[in-house]
Amino acid sequence: MSADRTTRTIELGDVRLNVLDVGTGPTLLLVHGFPLDHAMWQGQIAHFASRMRVVAPDLRGFGASTLAAGAEATSMETFADDLAQLLDALAIIEPVTFCGLSMGGCIAWQFALRYRQRLARLVLCDTRAAPDSPAVAEGRFKTAEQVLAVGTESLCQAMLPRLLAKANREHATAARTYIGQAIRAAPPAGVAAAARGMARRIDATSLLPTLDVPALLVVGEEDVISPVDEMRGMAQAMPKAELAVIAGAGHMAPLEQPAIVNRSLEAFLGC
Repeated sequence: MSADRTTRTIELGDVRLNVLDVGTGPTLLLVHGFPLDHAMWQGQIAHFASRMRVVAPDLRGFGASTLAAGAEATSMETFADDLAQLLDALAIIEPVTFCGLSMGGCIAWQFALRYRQRLARLVLCDTRAAPDSPAVAEGRFKTAEQVLAVGTESLCQAMLPRLLAKANREHATAARTYIGQAIRAAPPAGVAAAARGMARRIDATSLLPTLDVPALLVVGEEDVISPVDEMRGMAQAMPKAELAVIAGAGHMAPLEQPAIVNRSLEAFLGC
């Protein structure tokens, strides 16, 4: 999967963000998951760029974007602030459709808290509102130390089986190939900083009833990280949310089943 379609570099204070910016019309902001890059959205970029302005950055510390010197952790708040500054730099003033997967969804909670006026709609893919348990948080801190010490190969081996539906992890699918390549290429310092930030993220459960923007929650039928029942409960707690369960997908529904996810997005966006 190509990550080099019309990307450019945007300076944002202490970092430089690599961002794909294509198309015209209402803005669809695509926010990737941990520890990937904007190329995970290739199926959505190709589909929606003919009718919307699609903005898909590499978050700080991932892909071709830089990490602030000496950064020990990158909080979800920092990622959200980066995205607001990116919209400013791109002269996007109208409210956007914020579409985030996994960690991208966790960033969405902070974006909604801090920049509610910039939010027209939410698309939350395979994500969680609840914080990590102490054991999971401790695992993230250990992951941070491990990737800094030995690189991301062991992270790839640990994550890949949990990210995909059974059929997609057992065969040489494009999704499996991309994920393996992206994790192995991910900068260890960026991965470590984001892992620590994820471990410290807020409990967003109480925020759900206050999010009165139209929302679409997308979840792979075989997702073991943010299971269907958990995401159904999130949708039920939100005033204007609907749920799309994607057959043949795990935690990476937009990547595993792009055509099905795109149809759900089209119906939600009315485009």
